[in-house]
Amino acid sequence: MLDLFIKNGEVVIPRVGVRKANIGVKNEKIVAILDHEEVAEATEVIDATGLHILPGVIDAHQHLGIYNSIEQDFLDTKQHAISGITTVVNFDRQPVSYLEWFPKVKKDVEKWTYIDFTYSLGILKEQHLDELEELVDKEGITSFKFFRNYERQLNDKFKITDGIDLSAYDLGRILAKFKEVSPKLLLAVHCENMDINRKLTAQLQAEDENNGLSTWSKTSPGHAEAESLLSSLYMNKVYDGNLYIVHLTSGDSVEVLKQSQWLTEGNVKVETCPHYLLLHDEHEVGIKAKVGPPVHKREDGEKLWDGIRTGFINAIGTDHVPSSLEKKLGKSGDTWETLFGFPSAGGLLPLMLTEGYVKRDIPLERIADIMSLSLAESYNLPSKGRIEVGADADFAIVDLQTKKALMAKEMSESCDFSLYDGWELVGWPAFTVSRGEIIVADGKAIKENGRGKFVHRTI
Repeated sequence: MLDLFIKNGEVVIPRVGVRKANIGVKNEKIVAILDHEEVAEATEVIDATGLHILPGVIDAHQHLGIYNSIEQDFLDTKQHAISGITTVVNFDRQPVSYLEWFPKVKKDVEKWTYIDFTYSLGILKEQHLDELEELVDKEGITSFKFFRNYERQLNDKFKITDGIDLSAYDLGRILAKFKEVSPKLLLAVHCENMDINRKLTAQLQAEDENNGLSTWSKTSPGHAEAESLLSSLYMNKVYDGNLYIVHLTSGDSVEVLKQSQWLTEGNVKVETCPHYLLLHDEHEVGIKAKVGPPVHKREDGEKLWDGIRTGFINAIGTDHVPSSLEKKLGKSGDTWETLFGFPSAGGLLPLMLTEGYVKRDIPLERIADIMSLSLAESYNLPSKGRIEVGADADFAIVDLQTKKALMAKEMSESCDFSLYDGWELVGWPAFTVSRGEIIVADGKAIKENGRGKFVHRTI
């Protein structure tokens, strides 16, 4: 007797294609993928007639606990499941011992989260490198972040005296250290030339330019990212590292990837985000879309879509930073005082299916790859992001025919705005399944918080 039997659906296999099949689940795992004529007895049955079954989405780039309490942000992962997300990788950085800080965080988050989770931690100081192997072995953390945007600023930003420079030298030695420990260790890099950024920002402020998103875009043009991307790729090649480029923003950077394929062979993955694909510096959402690095021109977004089609970009993350609109805009809402980031996990899968599959003819198996399998591979999550026997039974079972508006108030209990509020989208999950448990039915979350698990990764 199976625990769950999903019948009559169109199953989307990343990198393979779409086939009509039935899926059997027992003890949280996929145990059978059957021809659609084959049946089996099960405790629960989902009739997925007219629906497509995708692997559960992995949002491998969130920042929970920045502007809100970490408790509130993980409680809100119940709404993430409505968007098809079944696993989240939370990015955090703290100027303290992670061996002392993380065990309590993990224990607390397990009481609040609705979906499975793991963490990526920012390397800020020598202590973090000294603790690396013990942190990997004891806590199952195998991905870390290198903030090139904090270069030579850590001591001021975090009020610590032993922060590393986050220079090109530090990038190289950290890649080398990771390789010594394990080739599975992943370094996620924020690419941005801050010499360019800081000079332009000071110049624009001196000129008293304050034209919202268009001014913000000028602080860090596409070539500032592209230069940093190229140097990061080259350093990774020198040290034979395992590199993940976060939130690519510009057409200039896509051109770097196209012209430098010898640098991307092997262990390199590149991520972009929905806001870089769908928004631009003159968009009506205005300064609500302030983020670092900034959104650019409409043509940059289309070049990023082309990077997805051609395989130069192979991952989607949200860079989700929950907050209220009042907190985001502050008292003035001007270019310089508005906070970085915005809530962006709500509607993730429907956004990509509507804008990618329906409007731009990107195949469903490609969408499933960049939102699930590719991320599972990069972030060392071998049981996630797949529809195959032995994998965790995580699914987003979506309706590609029915349109529904994204409503910010339905996407979060603590965030009262979305950059996509009111957008009519297809691809909303009728069901979301996490480790064989139906957690969303008829578009509603039906379980209680605290059911999610920490994913302990091993090398």
